[in-house]
Amino acid sequence: MKRLAFRANAASAVLVTLALGLSGCLQGPAYTRPPIETPPDWTHAAPGPLSAGASGNEPEADWWRAFRNEELTQFVERALAQNHDVRRAVSRVIEGRAAVTTAGAGRYPQVNVQSSYTNISISKNTLAGLGLATAQQPGPQVFATPGSSFDLWNAAADLRWELDVWGRIRRGMEAASADAQAIEQDARAIALTLIGDVGQAYFRIRELDEQIDIARHALALRRDSLDIITKRASVGLASDLDVKRTEVLVAESAGQIPELTRLRTVELHRLEVLTGSAPGSLVLAPVSLRKVIIQPDIPIGLPSQLLERRPDILQAEATLMAANARIGQARAYFFPTFSITGQGGLQSVEFANWFTGNSANFSIGPSVTLPIFLGGTNVARLDAAESRYQQLLENYQQTILLAFREVADLLVSIQSRAEQLTRQREQAIAATAAVGLAEVRYRKGLVNYLDVLDAQRTMLAAETQLAQTERARLTDMVSLYKALGGGWQQPSGHTTAPASRPQAP
Repeated sequence: MKRLAFRANAASAVLVTLALGLSGCLQGPAYTRPPIETPPDWTHAAPGPLSAGASGNEPEADWWRAFRNEELTQFVERALAQNHDVRRAVSRVIEGRAAVTTAGAGRYPQVNVQSSYTNISISKNTLAGLGLATAQQPGPQVFATPGSSFDLWNAAADLRWELDVWGRIRRGMEAASADAQAIEQDARAIALTLIGDVGQAYFRIRELDEQIDIARHALALRRDSLDIITKRASVGLASDLDVKRTEVLVAESAGQIPELTRLRTVELHRLEVLTGSAPGSLVLAPVSLRKVIIQPDIPIGLPSQLLERRPDILQAEATLMAANARIGQARAYFFPTFSITGQGGLQSVEFANWFTGNSANFSIGPSVTLPIFLGGTNVARLDAAESRYQQLLENYQQTILLAFREVADLLVSIQSRAEQLTRQREQAIAATAAVGLAEVRYRKGLVNYLDVLDAQRTMLAAETQLAQTERARLTDMVSLYKALGGGWQQPSGHTTAPASRPQAP
């Protein structure tokens, strides 16, 4: 018995030594990042120096502070803490990390302990040792005398250890680790999207505040005009048609305010949901967009390496790494599986002798499983893994191309909107001055009232377009931050002053 135990131990030791010696036989190609042709930087950007820290691979923390609005910062921080989509994403990250531990568990011995008590009664119409002829494991019930009854106390530990000679388990762990990285990047993408949605909702609310302010300003102007034209008509200096035209304009301006107020309330409800608050729980005092938001500048020469921080690109590469590891995992199935199995414990027919040395029993030894014919399963598994890798490679390259296009489009849009804002501010100032001149000339009888109404309409349209363009550029800035996977560092003191409402001379 001791000789058999020695042989089993020796065989196990040889197998372990062989496994350690072949531990470098990792199947499958090592992952290398596919080459991608990328431009060194983008040149379509507004003037302004770029801080040296912007070329790193880590996104700038709190990049939304570039808008210099504490209220917006509070909403973003509240959303990151309370939004349910973000919380769900965090839970998925924890799940992904747990999957890595599960995938690597096969590298270690698996040990189970069990204990049992059995009362056995042997049939009188049988033979002692008959169990051996029916392939039962040797034990007291096999060799017991026919017609006997006895108790059987059993405590055993089962051992199974698969030696990862060909790296199947390690490749599986590598794939699970890459999948966990992809989940983490997906969570980052959800957070970036949430920040962008919060910013866009906030900017839209402030734009509507400005449009409501413009509409009220228009209503006040037209009511004043109606009062003037009514008095002039009463003394024969204006026609009833002028009065009716002015009443139409007053009603038109008054009708715009409820609709703008409704749109603001709907957008506020959206902001409440984004921040994890119940609809109707936020109270946001109306403030004009240009009074609370600074238009950030874009520095020249944003490096293209900033795109390496984008969650969708990092996620695509992580899934590509996982697919590459699964090729090696699929190849490992073509090779033999080496395992060590064993069982040992205490077995006795009397409880008093259960924990004595004579009750000990064990069995241990190596096993080898070699696949011979599985109906093409292993070949199909390898073909599927290689095909999956090619699909994800194309997806990775397409993701990078789309990312460059998105950033390039946003940079052009932001630059164009900056020029548009300059011209629209000039237009608004000129339109405001034109209103003043038209009113003076009308009082002097040099023009009819249609010229005044036309000047007012032009001024109000210019102010509305200016507010819309300012909000659109801010929205594009948020989209650019999101497209680059985060912000960039601006030098201290480098800001753009907020534009004020044009005033009449």
